Amino acid sequence: MKDSEIINLGKAVFGIFFSVGTLCLLGAFITKNDWFAGAGYLLIVFGVPVNLLCILGLLTYSAINTSKFKECMIAILILTANIPIAFTYTVIGLSLFD
Repeated sequence: MKDSEIINLGKAVFGIFFSVGTLCLLGAFITKNDWFAGAGYLLIVFGVPVNLLCILGLLTYSAINTSKFKECMIAILILTANIPIAFTYTVIGLSLFD
């Protein structure tokens, strides 16, 4: 894998889950519809394992191919940016439906 492909993979996975999470939050906020809240919950349930598998895969790849360690760590840092964002979205979403 090229250096830019590794970082782009991290950006793509981050972007997909960030975009869908934002869509669910805004949909719930604007429409007050429970469907968006349920979709956001399912996104967390399925998104966490997918992100963790990506991180594990990048860690494994960096252990096998040590010359790509720096790029893999950058991609992992990009992916871990989803954690505080998802936590914030969850707190906001739960406060909407109290």
